[in-house]
Parts: sequence; C-alpha cells; structure tokens
Amino acid sequence: MIPKKLTAASICAISLAGLPAIAGEAIEAPKADKPSNNGNWCSWLQDDPGKLYDNDDNPFIQEFTITGRFHWQYAYVDGQGSHEGGIRRLSYDTEEIRRFRLGVEMKFLNFFKLETDVDLANDLAPTGLESDHDIEYADIYSATLTFDAQEAFEIKSLDKLDFSIGKHKVTTSAEKDISSREIKTVERSSLSDYITPPSSTGFAIDLEKGPWEITAGIYSGDDEDEFADVKGDNDYFYTFRLGYKAEDPKFFDKAQANLRVIINGDESENATDNPLSEGAFNPDWAVSFGTQTRKGRFDLLTDVIYGENGKEFSMESNGLERRPEREGSFWGVVILPSYWLVEDRLEAVFRYQYAESSQPEGFRISSRYSRRAGESLGFTGPNDLSNGRGDNHHSAYLGLNYYLCGDNAKVMFGVEYDDLDSGSQDVYEGYTGWAAFRMYF
Repeated sequence: MIPKKLTAASICAISLAGLPAIAGEAIEAPKADKPSNNGNWCSWLQDDPGKLYDNDDNPFIQEFTITGRFHWQYAYVDGQGSHEGGIRRLSYDTEEIRRFRLGVEMKFLNFFKLETDVDLANDLAPTGLESDHDIEYADIYSATLTFDAQEAFEIKSLDKLDFSIGKHKVTTSAEKDISSREIKTVERSSLSDYITPPSSTGFAIDLEKGPWEITAGIYSGDDEDEFADVKGDNDYFYTFRLGYKAEDPKFFDKAQANLRVIINGDESENATDNPLSEGAFNPDWAVSFGTQTRKGRFDLLTDVIYGENGKEFSMESNGLERRPEREGSFWGVVILPSYWLVEDRLEAVFRYQYAESSQPEGFRISSRYSRRAGESLGFTGPNDLSNGRGDNHHSAYLGLNYYLCGDNAKVMFGVEYDDLDSGSQDVYEGYTGWAAFRMYF
C-alpha cells in the first residue's frame, strides 16, 4: 500500500495554493456577467457557485472549481431474519450521513483535467455503534488526471479520446452509471452492488465516434482508502464497455444501451485464497446489458446481469477453508421505471430486482440496511441475516422524490420489500422505509 502522503486533501491544498501563481496576474479571467439569481437560492445553487476561475485564454489554468455533495438518510427495517438456524422477528432504525464529499476540478495546460473527491464522513451509526456524525477526512473517493488526446492531436476521426490515470469510480451496471447525485432510489439494488467494486486505482481509455462509445480500464485488485500499489496482493481486474446512444430514436425522446464486462485478472489471487487481504472485486467475471430510455414524462432503466463467482475461500479457526456453497453462477434483472407526476417537481419511482444463483449462498444482498440490522441486533451466526447470503432474492421498491431545486436539492421517500432464501432456509423477509435528503453543487 502506498504511504498516506498523497491524499486528496493535499491535492486540493496544492491546487489552491498554486492557482494564483500559475494563473498569473497578467491574464485576468473574463468579466462575463452571470445571470442574476435575484436572491433565489436555487438559481444560485444551479449556477456553479464553486467555479472560482474560468478563462480559456490562460495557457496554464483554464478552469478551477470546488465541488461538494451532502447526503443524509434515515431507514426503518421491520421483518424477520435467520438467527441460529431459526427465524426471529426484528425491528431496527438508523440515520446516517451517507455521503459528504468535497472535491476540486481543474482544467490546465489546455488538454489536462484533474478531478478529486474526498470523503469527509464515515458514519458508524448503522452498525449500532455510537456516532456523533463527526466531519473529518475518511478517504479518497476518486482522484484522476485525464488527458484529452483528441483535442491535443486534432484527431478528426474521433469525437473523443481521453486517457485517465488515478483512482476511478468503476461503473459495471446501469444503476451504477448514474451518479449518486441523480439516482432515483435511495440506494441502488443489491444486484448492482454485488458486481460493483469500490473506487479503484488504475488506468482507463474512453473514446467516442458518433453514437458509439468505448471505455476500457485496468485496475488494482486491492481495496485501499487512498491509492493502491501498482502490484499489490490482489493482482488486477479489467473492465470494458460498449455503448450506443441513438441520435434520433424512433419511439423515444432518448435511448441508449450499454454492454459492460468486468473480469478478474487472477480470481484465485484476488481475495479468494488470500482472504486476509481485502480485494476490490472478488467474483470471476460479470456481464451487464443495460438500457435507458425516455418518452415524455416517463423514464425506464433496465439491466440484465450474469456472472460467475469463481472459487471462494474464508479463513476459519482451523485455517483456510474452501466455500463451494458460495461459488457457481449468478444472474438477475433490474427494471426501474419513473414518471413525473408534477413535471420537474414530483416524481414517482418503482424498481423490481430479481437475483438467483446456482449455489445456496452464491448471491449476497447489500449491507444497507437489512444486513446492518442483523449485525446490530446479533443475527451473526454462520448464515444469519448479517451475512445476507442466499440463492434467490426478490426486491421491490416504491418511492416519491420531491425536487426542491432539481437534483441539486431534493428529498426522497420510499419503501422496499425484500425476500431472500438460501435453499429451503428463509434468510430474510421484510420491509425498509426510507427518507433522504440530497444536495450537491
């Protein structure tokens, strides 16, 4: 692991300190008048309040922006879960600062862009521990340096050719492709989470030509709070995306489709027979085919996912132990329609997710919040609720989103039903009620 010398806080500080010197006093930013918001907080929030510098004529720094997002949410879980071989009722509630991030975006030397996001909250309240919502440095969510090769080399045959290095958000599903600033459900589905690695250190290439898009990346298999070593304990994983955006769809206002693939470079090494080193992506491989369409007030997201878990190991009291019940294949679907009840103000959202695996514990539901409830309430046996593993999972979500200021400020309400089985065992059945506030600039 790279020593914690280079943090995003350091990057931000260096960028802020060097901005006046690099920009110089001889070239001033244009004095273009921005539209007056007449004291309207929403207009101010949507008018890039974090953009501190913008001057395309400066050969050194063209743009400097501070970004931020704050997400708070509450959850109430009521249902029954597996406990010591039986079934037990449970009731649990929690609230947390889900995300609090500050970041910097800087365009410089005409063809380069630096983007950083730092997590400033690691709320432990959902685990049952005491938490006073301390705001402090937690980790680097992302920090990338991008080179615009299409513009730099005037490549007319392509519309875009970017090379990026650093810690990336890795997108492996249709839901994950949508930023947390804009998602329509309080949390993404368990199926999406199951194949999504955390932000990972690596290299990516992104190109576009007309309606076609291709993205490919190679990333460290190590899961680190900051930057992973080039060659760590868990080898690498690889991603590929082929996308198509219909330029003039016949039946929709907007339509796009994406095929995504994620492959473990060495599945035996990536945190399976090396369980003491946490891996970023542990299955063998996964494929996602997702679509997003829009017609008037109606939006629809769909995703079909299939993958292989590969070999699974865990460290037990008697040493390393093979876990064949967690191996085999898995697959599932996500269907997420939404409709504007009051255009740009009140939105109704529904999501159905189904996931299945060939082995009794070949799929795992997300930690928020049923698994967290099991952990907090002591449902912690070999396959109790806190483990959240099974072979058949149904989930249905129904929600309302009220937009105070577009996606820049909104409140979200929802209720979700989950049913998870492992063979003949009922692992969890219950409801989660959600309330959330989202804000970003």
